[in-house]
Amino acid sequence: MVDSRKSALVQLKEYGLCRYCLARQTGQASKKHVEKCHICRGLFDNLDPIAEKALAAAEQYQFDTFLVGATLATQFFEREDSLRARLKIRGKESVKGQLTRELGQRLARMTGRRVDFSRPDLAVNVMIDKDGNAEATAHARPIALEGRYTKKARGLPQKQERCPMCQGKGCNLCDNTGFYGDGSVEAILARHIAKATGGQAPRFSWVGSEDQSSLVLGKGRPFYVKVSDPHVRKPKKRRFSEAGITATITGVLDDVPDTQARFTVRTKIACTCERPVTGEDISKLKSLAGAEVKFESRAKVASKKVYSAQAKKTGDREFELTIKADGGLPIKQFVGGVEYMEPNVSGLLGAKCECATFDILSVQFQ
Repeated sequence: MVDSRKSALVQLKEYGLCRYCLARQTGQASKKHVEKCHICRGLFDNLDPIAEKALAAAEQYQFDTFLVGATLATQFFEREDSLRARLKIRGKESVKGQLTRELGQRLARMTGRRVDFSRPDLAVNVMIDKDGNAEATAHARPIALEGRYTKKARGLPQKQERCPMCQGKGCNLCDNTGFYGDGSVEAILARHIAKATGGQAPRFSWVGSEDQSSLVLGKGRPFYVKVSDPHVRKPKKRRFSEAGITATITGVLDDVPDTQARFTVRTKIACTCERPVTGEDISKLKSLAGAEVKFESRAKVASKKVYSAQAKKTGDREFELTIKADGGLPIKQFVGGVEYMEPNVSGLLGAKCECATFDILSVQFQ
């Protein structure tokens, strides 16, 4: 065993390895300088300039933790694998493993940030070609934000079409928002959030929805958004207004919630009736409080509770209905009356009713 180990060491010296590559094979330190290492070709003697390139890529981002990765030309692996196969060296760190470890240590000293192997804020990748030339790129872990928005101008839909150029990934055409055009709540929020975070392709999870002609009042509608490759993880600007939309970022999360919490919505509905509205009709509408509304949704029977109901006559054939109900109740169908929804406003009054407009007064998590 001892003789074979000595023999391997003697043969290793024949290869002309630098102190890094020799220590990686043997676990023994060496101060001997080699002009051109058989494995790394001087790569490990040139780590500081490579670390500077990694730093330049990282400095574009706000981060607390990072991880360095590397993409090496196959020639580095082939030379080390051939040597190890001949000398029967197994279970040792690879040239790539040592490179990323050494660069990680240097980058930690240079930035004052720490390495995180499980969930780093920033991934820095160093690419080394066969001649040892290096380039570095960085990519940030997505961030999740929660917020609320109000809408005090009618005519804006909630959602926007995806950009046809990048298919929602974010590009120069769409200002990295991933959306085509700017005429919606989603597009306006996406543009401001992308600018505040330096990220791209914001993806929204909505807490309910409203009609294009609806207003969203009170404290606003909550939303969650995930932003890809953010340069700023803690945005300073958290409130913005445009075209009747005012939004506030209320928190930075680890991730968008997998399952959305239950919520209630208080809605003011302007309705018309095919016949004159009576006092008895108003009383019937108030009796909706406590009702369980059942309807078909995605081939399933859904149930939403109405917690409160107020009604008042606003014209000969017009009335206003204000309800607090579980989120997800389709308001226009609830008023208009469809065969698969019970109870509904038209059925309750025995006359065809329609929703002219509805406004969101408040949205609250249960």
